[in-house]
Amino acid sequence: MDCNRNVNVPQCSLLLLSFFEQKGCQNSELKSELDTLDELLKLPTNHTYIESDGDLQTDGHSFSVTYRDLLHELQNQVQPQLPVNAVEAQVARDMAAELIRIADLLEQRVLSQAAETLTKKLDTCPTQLWSTHLSEGVQGLLHQVAGAKEFKKELVEMAFTFVLMKTVCERMPGFLFKLYGTVVQYFGSR
Repeated sequence: MDCNRNVNVPQCSLLLLSFFEQKGCQNSELKSELDTLDELLKLPTNHTYIESDGDLQTDGHSFSVTYRDLLHELQNQVQPQLPVNAVEAQVARDMAAELIRIADLLEQRVLSQAAETLTKKLDTCPTQLWSTHLSEGVQGLLHQVAGAKEFKKELVEMAFTFVLMKTVCERMPGFLFKLYGTVVQYFGSR
């Protein structure tokens, strides 16, 4: 796949999940968290409401909540975009494989140091600052990898973001949902 030409980038949610799936998880707790995230993203969001057991709100209406409301709360304001058709899924798998190839340009020592630094920052700061710290970590990696210049900067940035996120989550699986939300929001707002 030639990633230097303009390609239709799949939904970030699908691409990120494909990246994690193809890259594999060494931490069983992270694998479990990833399975949970995958299942949550596949909830039927086109169903309008989940009804409660008949409780009434103060305005006299019955309590109801949308799937999106539940996911919004669970996933730090990230709206699910799954499931997708087979063509989109294949495009995401192909692109994820290319991102993995780019991410493999990183030396393990450099990635490990960046992940350790980012993990410490994320562990001690509010979630609102995670995007800033993640971006700083990725920018630091971009300056250290000369071979990445043969690819489009956006793809290299995405690859390094995904692999840095994965490395941090291998250390701290509990960060998966919040980092997932941070990454999808970041790439979704571009």
